Amino acid sequence: MSDTFRMQGEGVVLRGAPSPSDPTGLFIGPDGLQGWQGLPARRREQLVRALGDGEHDVPVRLPARVMTIDPGVILAASTYELQRFCDQMNGWGATGVRFPLIVQQLGQTLRVTVRVIASEGVDLNRYSAGLHHGLLSAQLVAPDPRKYAVEQRAYPVVAAGGSVLVPSRGNFPAHPVIEIPAAPASWSVSSPAGTFSVTGAPAGGTHRVDLRTGRVYRDGGWLPGVGRGRLWAVPHGTQWAHTLSAPGRVLIRDTYV
Repeated sequence: MSDTFRMQGEGVVLRGAPSPSDPTGLFIGPDGLQGWQGLPARRREQLVRALGDGEHDVPVRLPARVMTIDPGVILAASTYELQRFCDQMNGWGATGVRFPLIVQQLGQTLRVTVRVIASEGVDLNRYSAGLHHGLLSAQLVAPDPRKYAVEQRAYPVVAAGGSVLVPSRGNFPAHPVIEIPAAPASWSVSSPAGTFSVTGAPAGGTHRVDLRTGRVYRDGGWLPGVGRGRLWAVPHGTQWAHTLSAPGRVLIRDTYV
């Protein structure tokens, strides 16, 4: 694991290797992380043809992402610091809450939302090269297996009826988010996949719609029943023109699996 690797979430930071500036801490071994860069076999619901050969064609879906950290190493300058690092690992995600996990690797910074299934840090009772040694392991699950860029890119449309090209640069389709400041009561967004319209919403404030769900919000408050139409994701490796009937912007977060 490279010394530029960094994984952090809920107060815990794991790195790929010690460095002169950071010789102590929590570290993942060279082959100690599984499940981050790839996914196991896709998930499908088998539906056989009654009294016939073969099966019905059914969609293939992504499984949850399960990440395993094993082995990992704890290096500490004192027994007190070693105990503190062990406590960090033993308490990581212990309440069962989900939290964003940010991983920096190979020049990318990506985020998933996870829960910790298991986490442990133990003292190895070993002292060498001026450092106390411990061992760590953990397993995390991301129900949504997709990995998202930390930063959203924004593409403004400055005039009503204007268009903007929105690229998707990951390796999986990305759902755009539309924001309309000082929004009218009715407006629409169109792409090669179709049109999504908002009608009868309170005017003013900032309208926001995530084209993954189709839910419309005004200044953070949900407006049920005002949005209808097609939902879409921009296919990876392409760019789609988006046309807004009111000035606003299109936000997109590159998506990976």
